[in-house]
Amino acid sequence: MDFVSGLGPAFIGHRLRRLSDRIVDEIGAAMQAEGLSVPPRSASTILLLAEKGPLGPVDIARTLRFSHPLLVRSLRVLEGLELVRTIDHDGDQRRRLVELTSRGEEEARGIVRFNERLNQTMRKILNGAGPNGAGFLETIDRIGEQLDQCSIGTRLNVNAES
Repeated sequence: MDFVSGLGPAFIGHRLRRLSDRIVDEIGAAMQAEGLSVPPRSASTILLLAEKGPLGPVDIARTLRFSHPLLVRSLRVLEGLELVRTIDHDGDQRRRLVELTSRGEEEARGIVRFNERLNQTMRKILNGAGPNGAGFLETIDRIGEQLDQCSIGTRLNVNAES
């Protein structure tokens, strides 16, 4: 048995991060082989901007449920790749918006095509993971909802007081 797996549910974060990193790395390599330049963890930002048009960084972070600092770092990378640019907000001089460049729009179309195949592949992987594999994504969402209702720290304190 894997050492970390043997440590039990207390290390779910470690196990999920390890799995997430592996999946992201493998998807990143496949994206690169397809000629896509967007980092895999930033593909959702590109797709959001392609669907919604220019948005402020706070709106992007809120929609994707990213921390603002993480999104700012991601946007810097996307700007360096010339996939997005920052523009002035028409109605508010204090606000800036992020929009796709023409290269970013092209990349978004490529991501959509790539994701059609990736979704099929990931469904096969989930289905091959056993009888609960297909429900894994729903389970992840339900765990997130549980944490939205009451944090782990609060739950630990409640359990300590009992």
